[in-house]
Amino acid sequence: MKGGQLPICSAPILDLLFSPFSFSLSSSLYLPTIFHSLPSHSYKSTGTLARMSQAQEQFPKYQPALTEKLAAVRDVLHKSISPIPPHPEPSPSTTAQEAEPTSLIQDVKNLGFEDVDTLVDFLGSAVRGQIDDNDLLLERLIELFSKLPPGTVKGKKLEYGLINQLWNGVEHPPMTTLAEEHKYRAADGSNNNIHNPKMGAAGTAYARSAPPIAYQTPDQPEPSLVFDMLFARGDDFKPHPNKISSVLFYLATIITHDIFQTDGLSGINQTSSYLDLAPLYGRNQKEQDAVRTKLDGRLKPDSFSSKRVLGFPPGVGVMLIMFNRFHNYVVTQLASINENNRFDRPTGPVPDPSDDAPEVPEKPESDVDQDSAEYKAYLTKKAASDSWNAWVKYDNDLFQTARLITCGLYVSIVLRDYVRTILNMNRTASSWALDPRTNEGKSILRGETPEGTGNQVSVEFNLIYRWHCTISPKDDKWTQEVFAKELRHPSEPNKKVEDFTLKEFGHAVRDWEQRIHEDPIQRGFADLKRGKDGCFREEDLAKIFKESVEDVAGSYGANRIPDIMKPIELLGIMSARKWNVSSLNEVRKHFGLKPYDRFEDINPDPEVVKKLRYLYGTPDQVEMYPGLVAEKAKPPMAPGSGLCGNFTMTRAILSDAVALVRGDRFYTVDYTPKNLTNWGFNQASYDHNVDQSHVLYKLVYRAFPNSFKQNSIYAHFPMTVPSENKKILESIDRAYLYSWDEPKTKTSTIPVFSHKAVSEILYNQTDFKVIWGEAIRHLVAQPGKEYAKDFCLAGDGKANLVNRTLIRKALISGPWEQEVWRWYTHMTPKLLEQNSFPIRKGVREVDIVRDLINLTNTRFNAALFCMPIKNEDSPWGVYTDQELYMVVATLFQSVFLDADVANSFKLRTIARELGQGLGKLMTVVVQAVAKAGFITDIVAKIREGEASLPTFGNHLIERLIADGKDLDEIIWGTIMPVVTANVTNQSQVMALCIDYFLGEGKQYLGELYDLAHQNTAEADEKLMKYMLEGCRLRGTVAVYREAATNQVVTDYAPCLLDPNDPSSRSPVVNDDMEGTKYEVKIPKGQRVLCNLMTAGRDPTIFEAPGEVRLDRPLESYVHFGLGPHWCAGKEISRVAQTSMFKQIVGLKNLRRAEGGRGKLKNMPAGVWNGQVGLPVGGAQNGAGNKSEPWLGLRAFMTADQSSYWPVPTTMKIEWDA
Repeated sequence: MKGGQLPICSAPILDLLFSPFSFSLSSSLYLPTIFHSLPSHSYKSTGTLARMSQAQEQFPKYQPALTEKLAAVRDVLHKSISPIPPHPEPSPSTTAQEAEPTSLIQDVKNLGFEDVDTLVDFLGSAVRGQIDDNDLLLERLIELFSKLPPGTVKGKKLEYGLINQLWNGVEHPPMTTLAEEHKYRAADGSNNNIHNPKMGAAGTAYARSAPPIAYQTPDQPEPSLVFDMLFARGDDFKPHPNKISSVLFYLATIITHDIFQTDGLSGINQTSSYLDLAPLYGRNQKEQDAVRTKLDGRLKPDSFSSKRVLGFPPGVGVMLIMFNRFHNYVVTQLASINENNRFDRPTGPVPDPSDDAPEVPEKPESDVDQDSAEYKAYLTKKAASDSWNAWVKYDNDLFQTARLITCGLYVSIVLRDYVRTILNMNRTASSWALDPRTNEGKSILRGETPEGTGNQVSVEFNLIYRWHCTISPKDDKWTQEVFAKELRHPSEPNKKVEDFTLKEFGHAVRDWEQRIHEDPIQRGFADLKRGKDGCFREEDLAKIFKESVEDVAGSYGANRIPDIMKPIELLGIMSARKWNVSSLNEVRKHFGLKPYDRFEDINPDPEVVKKLRYLYGTPDQVEMYPGLVAEKAKPPMAPGSGLCGNFTMTRAILSDAVALVRGDRFYTVDYTPKNLTNWGFNQASYDHNVDQSHVLYKLVYRAFPNSFKQNSIYAHFPMTVPSENKKILESIDRAYLYSWDEPKTKTSTIPVFSHKAVSEILYNQTDFKVIWGEAIRHLVAQPGKEYAKDFCLAGDGKANLVNRTLIRKALISGPWEQEVWRWYTHMTPKLLEQNSFPIRKGVREVDIVRDLINLTNTRFNAALFCMPIKNEDSPWGVYTDQELYMVVATLFQSVFLDADVANSFKLRTIARELGQGLGKLMTVVVQAVAKAGFITDIVAKIREGEASLPTFGNHLIERLIADGKDLDEIIWGTIMPVVTANVTNQSQVMALCIDYFLGEGKQYLGELYDLAHQNTAEADEKLMKYMLEGCRLRGTVAVYREAATNQVVTDYAPCLLDPNDPSSRSPVVNDDMEGTKYEVKIPKGQRVLCNLMTAGRDPTIFEAPGEVRLDRPLESYVHFGLGPHWCAGKEISRVAQTSMFKQIVGLKNLRRAEGGRGKLKNMPAGVWNGQVGLPVGGAQNGAGNKSEPWLGLRAFMTADQSSYWPVPTTMKIEWDA
């Protein structure tokens, strides 16, 4: 289902120790609201190109990150005896090895500046750099002025220096404003430079880069002769020496036609001079309107504006369709997130975009009776007009913001994939790129490089970007076939296109263009068929992309252009002459290159030298365009030369890349999270930790989420053919990270909803298997060894059952219930007191998720397994609370919540690094227990202050290793998976439960407060049932199974969407479950989503499912799982949760903090299937329908809303202290 919203759970409610029913999505399902995650901070957010560690980026910026990987036991012990951090909250600086900056005052002293002239020079050059105002430099200068004698020359110089400093503190003139017309990109590219609005706009003349000063021969050789002698390939194809794929040149084609579109021989550019994706969005408002749906900010599915693209190989159109799909993905997420209520959806009826706008009524005279028919008619018309305008604004704000984000990703691809490959940086382990957006700014030696000044492309670059020599034989053949089919000679139908005169060719092209439908969605493409919703099949588009990745492009040099391109090349030669462009040597001088003295310098090939000498006589007479084509190509150099293009062209395109990006206001001064939204800015950003900062994978996975594995080489490095990528990545020891399998489209995950269907699947281990084994083994694998094959959640065999029995026996032992209850009763109020803040007299506030629930469960996890934690009681620990939470949460998600294929590679890579570090620490602990029967002196010191769980800790480890199994197998195959599993689930369950009782269930708070203070067994029993009901009603739980055989299951939806609830939080009961039953056919290999959230509201099991009831049997609750993999530690989980719940609801006058801080930022979780199709069968996109199944699953966001996160991250509460 295109664009369907099949939700996925944000986190299963699991036991204290592991999540038998968490879900791992290696399937096509993912949370568009989960994981775009692991936010990437680009140069704008940091001021540098340095990146935070992957783990740190998982969490809000105020939380710490674990960047050290504990590579050896020595590192662990060294850290264990370091002092506790001086501040209560951990700081990222504790892990960064950076030199402490010196102040300006110190620099002056150190440099030995003695006289005022030198001081003035220094201050004048450094003024726009960072100055520590704690040094009171300005005030000291004022003091110096007061001491200087009147009229002193040196005093005046110093005063001028100060004035210069203050002047440079403000832009002159400003490059951006708050004007509405400057907020978004104009359709024609105008208003990029706010002081020269027409600069670079479509419909303006080309600029000139190099004036033609030298004499040129009036009688130049015939264009046809030039083509035949210097351009024509014939049958001699030479593949690219670096095995660059056609994908790079398809992107180059998009770039070229994004900034150059000429009508005949005129000097007018019909498109803008900016990288604004005009081939997709259109060159002007009329074209842009034609490709938009004018509803919810979307583009018409799988469409693009440019007709010309239909004349290029299909791979070019596929790339534009990929950007179309990315845009529509972004739009859906912007609307769902609605950052700061920026995209509030209007409440009136959804208009039909094809209707005319209603007339704007004139307001009646002030003395008109407001009860009159005239005034009521006015109000009716005004309401219709206001509603229409509200929908228009909603659509436009979404569309324009999504365009900014999509163009942001586009330019990141240009700089991080395209230019890096051109420079052969893809053959290195470095993540450096030529990125003009870097904030080099405030130079000590010179002024800052201007940015956002606008751009106007020149005729020289129009000619430089004609790279027809790189057309592969496959694309050459395709072009011949399409030209033969579509370009018709007016009088000689059998005449070959390459034999057309220019006039005949132009006529045939215009005739073809007129036959192409004006509505982009009505156009054919690559013989593909659209579905009823206007979308092409993903597998068809992905097949074209895959073949493009495998297709080796051609090389540069003389005689490399296919013969079919002759008419186009002749037009290029003639255009250059009509535009009076300068000669090849003049262009070289313009770029600071040495002019050619000999023909042998242009190209050492003797045959080419003969042809050039015959055609032009002397090197100074060689025309620019033929000279660029005939010029020798640069040899491969890694890094340095990857494109291996002609010498002059290679130098020129780097200058153009910098100018195009640095001069564009929307990529510089206005390229901010505020304009793109925090989430959108993150989507368009790169990450040094992924693919050496390449970002094209983001586009691939959003366009084709069901076709490529999370580590497919086709998705991560598509600009080089896979066979060459294998050599490259092996040379830098990274080949093991990627899959070399050919893409294969998988089917969407099938959801099941009813208690009966869910139970049938989860109890059937024969026909439905758990799916977490591969992810667990990946996390804990050691060189040459594989662990966790027999871990209880890794499979359905006998060995997995034995492991489950071992774990339960070790956990449920001794007086565990009293110890767990006592521990939480002690630790919860302790952390409440420690982490809350008195915001007003008698009122305290705390982040209940970040600073209480997460940390309490983290400390419990540490106490269970003797993990040394660094806190106020144990200053010699290894991890702080927040660091350990980050580590185990990341590990947990990589196994059970790996839902978004676009972020899976990043998640799994960093999780493995963190898991190896934690595993080495656990090895120290377990070996100490195994050797001594108790913790050694050093580890005992590490654990000091956390000895209130005597049945657990080292005794729990002793029970796990009692059967004499190999210690490494116990550590990596059992303890590490168990350690990974409990904290995240435990925390999300309690956060959602509290959220329910602060919202829909707030009428129960008074009774909960009273029960919490009775301190009786009966009261605690009631509190447990309230807690379980909160989890049932608000928890978000789903688990996955994979069919081992073909199966058929009968299902129905217990709950339906409430059309009156835009949040989709509260459903309505399905009154006709019997009449809406249907059969679900599940083929072998198909993944199934078992929705425990809907099963927990099935009225056949839970009477009055929307109400809080305390008479429900404990065994009826399904959020701990069903079947053989139900939560092995659910008894511990119930005790722990109830104890913490009691402490929280026992706070006086418990309530949310004011505003958004007191709410869990969340939205319905869903699946992105690659595209949002047009409505089918009269339905309206975005309209709620009572007959639609309610899914109940939610996704959450980080505190800054830059990324989705599968579990709650922050919510502040208040109470009366």
